[in-house]
Amino acid sequence: MEAIRRELCDFIEDHDIKYTQVARALRVDKSSMAKFKKEGTIGFRSLVIMAHLLFPEKADKKISKWCIQLDDSSKEMVKQAFEYAAITRNTDLLNYLINEHQNKSHLKSYVSLYKIIYDYMLVKLSIKDMIKEMSEFKASKDKELRILAGIYKCYGYYSLGDYFRVVSDAMDIGKNINRMSDKRELFIKECYIHRFAEMLAPTYLKLNNLKGAEHYANIMLKANISAKLKADATYILGMTKLIQDSEASLRFFRESHSLMLETGVDYLINDAYNNLTMAMAYVNRENKDELKRYLGNLKEVVYLEEGDSFYECLKIYEKGGIENLLEGHRNFLYKSNFFISALIASDLLSTGIHPYLLETLSSYTHNKKEMFYFEEDFIECFSDRSDFFSNRTA
Repeated sequence: MEAIRRELCDFIEDHDIKYTQVARALRVDKSSMAKFKKEGTIGFRSLVIMAHLLFPEKADKKISKWCIQLDDSSKEMVKQAFEYAAITRNTDLLNYLINEHQNKSHLKSYVSLYKIIYDYMLVKLSIKDMIKEMSEFKASKDKELRILAGIYKCYGYYSLGDYFRVVSDAMDIGKNINRMSDKRELFIKECYIHRFAEMLAPTYLKLNNLKGAEHYANIMLKANISAKLKADATYILGMTKLIQDSEASLRFFRESHSLMLETGVDYLINDAYNNLTMAMAYVNRENKDELKRYLGNLKEVVYLEEGDSFYECLKIYEKGGIENLLEGHRNFLYKSNFFISALIASDLLSTGIHPYLLETLSSYTHNKKEMFYFEEDFIECFSDRSDFFSNRTA
């Protein structure tokens, strides 16, 4: 911690920044900053905020370096460093932390769980095996690990198409996150709220609960953790607007593609491009030539694991005919993909189906009371603070 203290104090003093200004941004009292200046005592969440505050263009690099500099005297901060590496998808940092701390008995459970996450992120572990290994933490004495393991199991259930299992398990997970302290556990709580949103936003979309999907997508977007996660959020927001407001929908898809370009990762950029292209195809679905042209512009194979449901929907439109639409609607309904089935049902009116039957076909949704445990702007530690230097006051 001494190296971190020295680096931050030198920067603050070299740039004529008052410690009271930093304290105000951190929402701590002057004595806390005085203690940090003298002893280096500071919480991990405050380090994350200070990185975004003082080094807005390279915050992630700074935090990653500090995570590596943490020593054995910072047990709780090392635990939080594991979560920081995992939630920001920094696999190099996560691998370093796993190797660095694997022989430390007090971190054994954390190393074990985050090794599962690391292997899953690198596709070294199948979905079913990940769920099985995360189930071993159900009886863990560590509350944080139990919650995180539950979240990852839900990620797995979502990938397997078991959307109702996700919603069912999410009830207890959300309550347990909500019980976490807004002081000592705040950084982990904010991370888990984001993970909860990552879990529920796409699940609610599949179940055609557009209000729930939008709520949790906005949590992800406002959290500002990474360009990739914000791109995922804007994609979901674009999907929720497809039927009611195609212009707003396309704006979200374009924003998602723009954000994904910032990642520099080719397969993510191609996926975002494909999502935008498919949205354009859907908006132009009544023009068969335009629909075919957009589908012909897709890059690579769209999706392989379970098939991309939106792509499958568009191929049904390309075939045309009421029989194909009804069969597609039935198949998606059978898979509990109520959103895509509702998209198809919204176009069946022109085929002569009675409006009452149409309403029945398009009304499938998961309307169980939404688990809106968290405000959309609850997560603050990753917020953009690039205006700090221009807005400083005594």
